[in-house]
Amino acid sequence: MKLTLKTEKLKEMVSRAVKGVGNNKLIPLTSLMAIEVKDNTLTLITTDATNYLYVVEDKVVADDFYVVVDANTFSKLISKMTCENVSLEVKSGVYTLEVKGNGNYKIELPLDENGEPIKYPDPVSSLNLSNAVEKTINRTTIQVILDTIKPALAVTLENPCYTGYYVGDQVVATDTYKIASMDVKLFDEARLVSPEFMELLSVMNSEKITVQMTQNDIVCSTSDCIVYGKFMEGIEDYAIDAIMGLVDTEMDSFCSIPKNAILQLLDRLSLFVGTYDKNAIHLTFTPNGLQVSSKAASGVEIIDYVSSENFKDFTCSIDIQMLIQEIKAIQNDVIELCYGEDNAIKMTDGNITIIVALLEDDMEE
Repeated sequence: MKLTLKTEKLKEMVSRAVKGVGNNKLIPLTSLMAIEVKDNTLTLITTDATNYLYVVEDKVVADDFYVVVDANTFSKLISKMTCENVSLEVKSGVYTLEVKGNGNYKIELPLDENGEPIKYPDPVSSLNLSNAVEKTINRTTIQVILDTIKPALAVTLENPCYTGYYVGDQVVATDTYKIASMDVKLFDEARLVSPEFMELLSVMNSEKITVQMTQNDIVCSTSDCIVYGKFMEGIEDYAIDAIMGLVDTEMDSFCSIPKNAILQLLDRLSLFVGTYDKNAIHLTFTPNGLQVSSKAASGVEIIDYVSSENFKDFTCSIDIQMLIQEIKAIQNDVIELCYGEDNAIKMTDGNITIIVALLEDDMEE
């Protein structure tokens, strides 16, 4: 079997395909990549053992070809090629992939328990999608989710359901201390989508993504990419009603502040947040601007409002790292900040709402 491709095209495909490599040392499959040509379509497949990424190129002039290789070795070799074409060849009875480009290289093929070359799983080909629900979503929406909603995801497993995105009438993420909600309806029936699956959708180049869903499986596809995965369990544990109750809470007082200016202020102030402060800083809303200070008042700055409505005197404590993280997630150059409730502040940006919990007030300590 032999396959010859333009080096730049192979580089581009491989660089995308490696994003699906799980590299779980306990699951050897997750460090491998399948390379297949069938009916003049080239497909590269990688997995983290749950999600599968297919990078596809059609109209390839080649005979059928199939090999499974170590993804790390192969991708690094291809990335360093500077020649015009690369040839891949597997000779009968020889368990190596010969790569010819700037020079000749041989990569040993992984073998199964019977000493034969590995056959890579292909869950999409065996999936019955005849009764699947089909939707179309935009890649730009996915990118906004990754940029603005992702920072609110839980990264520990106290409540496993909160490590995933709630996708239904809204797209929501929370770690119970902060909430990010995007007012966009992607699915008719709510599902939990894993962060790994959502991340893989950024590999797609086309704007329109076709989504096919069964009760447990989801397949997203474009002309040059397919992402397969399973929905997360535990959606019944996701307190979506309480979460949206917080998102929808009206706060009468409102101000707007420049994003870059507040980030620079917080960066300076972070030098004066001590080990025993537990990341706490104070926000004081004054008639002339937002005063931000460390707990010991060793660092104090005031930032002017761009605008202010229904001002009232209000002081609160908040985690500086959470605040920085969520301000960075806002895409607009101006932060719209709602305040006045004793449990949280709210930031809005178009159809995005971000809630950050306040810390217990200890101003009098």
